[in-house]
Amino acid sequence: MSPYEQAFNRIRAEFMEMPGMRLTPQQVERLSGVANSICKVVLNDLVRAGFLSLGGGGMYARSSAIERGSALRSGAETPVASPVHDSLLGH
Repeated sequence: MSPYEQAFNRIRAEFMEMPGMRLTPQQVERLSGVANSICKVVLNDLVRAGFLSLGGGGMYARSSAIERGSALRSGAETPVASPVHDSLLGH
């Protein structure tokens, strides 16, 4: 599993375990232990996938659709391919 996939799964799991959690990118980095450059890409990909939403004050939280259990059941298990994350990881 690539560092990106590990980070994706780790950050997603943190938000799954605590559905009401709202964190800044810096707080996500500290909680997950994921490097800043990878953390930003993962957060952006989770927003694009509809799993997270970016709210006021730059805080990330689970999207309301996820809290109702309707979205991302088929897509969040597999990280979103992104040229940005590939370039950060040297692929």
